[in-house]
Amino acid sequence: MEDRNARFDEVTASLGPLPLSTEEYWKLLKEIFPDKEEHDAYLVYDLERTLPHLAHPAGILTPARFIELADSINFLNPTEYKELLPGLTWAYRPWIPLGYENTTIYRLLPSIHNLAPQKSEYPSTNYEVLDPAFLGVNTTVQPREPSLPLNRRAPNLSEESTKSAEVDDAEAPGFVFHELGVLQCLECDTSDEMPTTLEEGDDCEGDWEPTGFSVVARLSNTGHIDGVYVIYNMKPRLEGWGEQEQVTHAAWGVPPSSPGEQFSCARIGNTMRDFGFKVKLAWNEQIHYPVELVWAVRSSMGAAMRATMDGDYKKNM
Repeated sequence: MEDRNARFDEVTASLGPLPLSTEEYWKLLKEIFPDKEEHDAYLVYDLERTLPHLAHPAGILTPARFIELADSINFLNPTEYKELLPGLTWAYRPWIPLGYENTTIYRLLPSIHNLAPQKSEYPSTNYEVLDPAFLGVNTTVQPREPSLPLNRRAPNLSEESTKSAEVDDAEAPGFVFHELGVLQCLECDTSDEMPTTLEEGDDCEGDWEPTGFSVVARLSNTGHIDGVYVIYNMKPRLEGWGEQEQVTHAAWGVPPSSPGEQFSCARIGNTMRDFGFKVKLAWNEQIHYPVELVWAVRSSMGAAMRATMDGDYKKNM
């Protein structure tokens, strides 16, 4: 089975770059797999890979189940984490109402790998480097970009972290998180127009807009959720390209419902069960200047820690 799946992986990788029509694709597939049994086995494999919610409908997560899992699992335990993955990666995923501000309502659309570390290069470390769905944030490190607006630049902060992690220094400002998805909003003219159920929210599907923020779960030393935060994506993917580009404009970090606010990171709750249609969303513990995202690694004790931290943070405290 493993050998066959390895071959199927190779076939998939070889077919991906080819500009084939549907007819050409099916013809080539029959040439690659002249044996009907193997041909059909590949189709099942491809269905499970691309549309797992159709192949395994029992694995689809409801919003309630997503919340229950996110609030209870150890994200660093592969067995527990595997239960949440369909809600983060499958084409059919739940969305979670987070609350409202004025006449704007917000939701979490689950996904991973939207945020990226400031340095894309794989870190040089003896520790296991975690999947980039896990990242760290150094809140006393201010990257050079975006350099505007000037009133959102903090003085005397390092532009990059240089201290390699031996243990995750609890005093070094920042934390490790797991990405939960993107923050979207629906701007309404009046409060009466705001959806109050998932069904009403689905009816507005084409009207939900991106905010530029991602929603993340801060992790405790045990790998459990220890706060829900929004972090502005300073390296979003170019539409249609998949490449990430550094934000350099001055309009980053402004929530649609609070045009007078601007921040790169804020705490919005303690757990996922804190949210809902009737919850008034608040942007707490705001950081008004850009912050550094870094790779996360697994410590010798099994906890997640930042690959690099601010070695000069004591000078700025």
